[in-house]
Amino acid sequence: MLKTRFALVAVALYSGIFVEQSIASPLTSAEVTKIINRVSVIEPAKGDRPAALRDVIKDDLGLQTGARSRSELLFQDNTLTRLGAETFFSFKTGTRDMTLEKGSMLLQVPKGLGGAKIHTAAVTAAVTGTTIMVEYSPGKYLKVLVLEGSLRLSRNGSFGDSVVLHPGKMVIMRPDAKKIPAPIDVDLAQIVRTSTLVNFPGSNILPSMSLIQAAINDQARELTKGTLVPTNLVMGHGTNVVLASKDQLSKTMGSLAGLATSDNGA
Repeated sequence: MLKTRFALVAVALYSGIFVEQSIASPLTSAEVTKIINRVSVIEPAKGDRPAALRDVIKDDLGLQTGARSRSELLFQDNTLTRLGAETFFSFKTGTRDMTLEKGSMLLQVPKGLGGAKIHTAAVTAAVTGTTIMVEYSPGKYLKVLVLEGSLRLSRNGSFGDSVVLHPGKMVIMRPDAKKIPAPIDVDLAQIVRTSTLVNFPGSNILPSMSLIQAAINDQARELTKGTLVPTNLVMGHGTNVVLASKDQLSKTMGSLAGLATSDNGA
């Protein structure tokens, strides 16, 4: 029997992510609903100031987290964003466009409300009614992972270079990648157990957790059938748990040799 090849690992890419969307009202503002340690509001004309609960992020404002810090934002349509340590995030009022300049984030877009675009320096990701995680380290790596739903990842400045990701799939890329690599499979159960973005102190469970659990159950069935093979390889902070056959693992690790691992607790 041919085995489905799976692997979990960390990404390199100057990137911009694009999330497919249906017709929906634009995002107008986001409220800061959680602050852990050092979080700042960035105002282009005035610099930065300490963030406070219920701060409204809109227009040209951005949100930045420090080391060992996290934050949570809730948009007016209940789109949820959680930011990891050392992250800079902003969005364009009146659109559904978000920018991750560095760091890590979890985005949960309620189904039926339209999608969002997440931009970085090299790729664009598009999603509707989906829960995803993105981690971007400028000059080092980009990591894009789907917990439930699906997204289309496209390389900026290219025509036709895109890939669709489904639950449990992740793309890891180098900043100088000339093509988006094939997605690899990750251990969703391990991610949900260990991710500080999924397990946010003092916050309710993710609204999409039942859908994430369904994806975990599907993956468990593949493990039972032997199409997924645990390797016990962990890189970074939990999300880099590899599931693969030996030849796929060797191929994947060889192609990603030298990539930096996660430092911001995704």
